[in-house]
Amino acid sequence: MIGHGPNLLFLTSQLFSRCSTTESKRQNRSIKDAENMQPWLTQCYYQFNTYRAGLQKRSLSIDANGTSMFSYCEKGTKMHGQPTVVFIHGLSSNKETWLPIVKNIPNDYHCITVDLPAHGETVGMKEEFYTIDKFVEKLKLFFDKMNLIEPMFIIGASMGGAVVSMFAIKYPNYVSLICLLAPPADEKYETARIKQLRQGNYEVLLPETTEQLSDMIRSLTVKPIRLPEIFLNGFLRLRLPLLEEHTNVLKSLLEHDYPYLNQRYQELNQISCPTLILWGREDQLFTVDGAHYFLKLIPKSEAIIFDDCGHFMAIDKPLEVAESIVTFLNHHCNCQVNRAYSHEI
Repeated sequence: MIGHGPNLLFLTSQLFSRCSTTESKRQNRSIKDAENMQPWLTQCYYQFNTYRAGLQKRSLSIDANGTSMFSYCEKGTKMHGQPTVVFIHGLSSNKETWLPIVKNIPNDYHCITVDLPAHGETVGMKEEFYTIDKFVEKLKLFFDKMNLIEPMFIIGASMGGAVVSMFAIKYPNYVSLICLLAPPADEKYETARIKQLRQGNYEVLLPETTEQLSDMIRSLTVKPIRLPEIFLNGFLRLRLPLLEEHTNVLKSLLEHDYPYLNQRYQELNQISCPTLILWGREDQLFTVDGAHYFLKLIPKSEAIIFDDCGHFMAIDKPLEVAESIVTFLNHHCNCQVNRAYSHEI
């Protein structure tokens, strides 16, 4: 028995080691499964809210082999005499940004939200560098491929607002109305956070950690947002694969567009269509005085300022933004429909 002692101890230690290794593998697998679950849950959240908003997700190939493709969501059907309402998101955002607003727009209106190149699920249109003008041309390509030949009501938020305003100048025949949600204005209307971007602190808008993401959300909204950790991680993990492209977009805009933005905006007096300007009074990216800047430059413009609202109006004031959009559309196009708003639950 004594002679077998060391062997027994060895076998016992191996058994415990294997059990420990198995448990460790189990734990690692559980952690990995949980990590994989995070973006999956976030995607489910997007899918549920897309459905809840009455939208269907679609894709539009722009080449024969399908390597370049726009991703967009659509609800309602095109009706003669009623403009299609198109929503253009801002930097590092996506088409799902608009879900809280579109959910509150009656289904009788034809609505489209689209991912710009280098954003969301739109693929195959990478550029060496990006400019507002390049986004304008890609937007025209999307409209042409969609055969949207009647003038549209185009709505843009933040960077998307700059794209929409330049689009309206270059392609006025595509546009019946526009709406700008707090686009970048002259430098004197910038806040400290935008100045941080100019100094190379890109995490202000391009977070790489959950802490930075939480800080960004707090800076963009007035309404307190308390996301469970699993969703916060999920949102971050969906964003990170596009971080390099988003950084390229931001650097390109800071180099090629923003230094000359005030000069470019002097062309806004060429916009001939009615324009709605929306702004949050507590915007921490571009101060509310930016609304007056655009009012002076765009001839047929009007503005609505929302109290208790930051830069991200889709979170702070989704119903109010939807009502403002529909009221503006009905007033100028005489296309009112007999359906009540879908109020937030």
